[in-house]
Amino acid sequence: MVLVELFTSQGCSACPPADAFVRELPRLGFGRDRVVPLTFHVDYWNRLGWEDPFSAAAFTDRQGWYASSNKLRSPDGSAGLDGLYTPQMIVDGAVQFSGQRRETAAHEISRAAQQAPAFDLAVRGTVRGSTVDLSVEVPGPGAGRKAQDWRLSAALVAKEARTSISRGENGGEILDEAAVVRALSDRIPLPPPGSPARIQLSKPAELAWSAVDVVVFAQSEATREIGAVRLIAARDLDGR
Repeated sequence: MVLVELFTSQGCSACPPADAFVRELPRLGFGRDRVVPLTFHVDYWNRLGWEDPFSAAAFTDRQGWYASSNKLRSPDGSAGLDGLYTPQMIVDGAVQFSGQRRETAAHEISRAAQQAPAFDLAVRGTVRGSTVDLSVEVPGPGAGRKAQDWRLSAALVAKEARTSISRGENGGEILDEAAVVRALSDRIPLPPPGSPARIQLSKPAELAWSAVDVVVFAQSEATREIGAVRLIAARDLDGR
């Protein structure tokens, strides 16, 4: 499975086509069994007329964490990134490009899908009120685990959203979006085999559990590459 991240904003006029592409991934043959999308709404557009209700400083920090690493490459093989921009798409923590480049995205997703995961992740989730408690285990050592400094992260994701925009560059538009990240955990060390890591995420009050997915992924601190990713549908969470 391939992790596809889109850094976007409702205040950016160039972003709706990229968000539309994320919505259309299943129709293009990149369904939930192949691709896990996450859309992170950054907050640096908020000062320009519209405050994105899904934006968070933590999501801007994540985009900056990518930029500071100088490890991302462009599709042509060149390295580095000069500043932050939207819409930015990152495939498997390795390659970045404008989220408007659909053909490039399809090519990079297909290429990433040919790579084997570094190891497996076994994930269980239990709902308690407005929170979900996650237990994450690594069943075996994995081929690429010893070579990298891996961390675990988890995201609580709204499967879809619709927002009426009254101001800013998209004023007057109704935006339909998918895979909107509403909560993101800290990065924690990958546990040793047989010893589960614990992560807790809180759900916004306006979201029903039936409208939520949980995504857990392992990522290298050194290279930013994604080693493994798992998606859990709300119906598969214990306590539902």
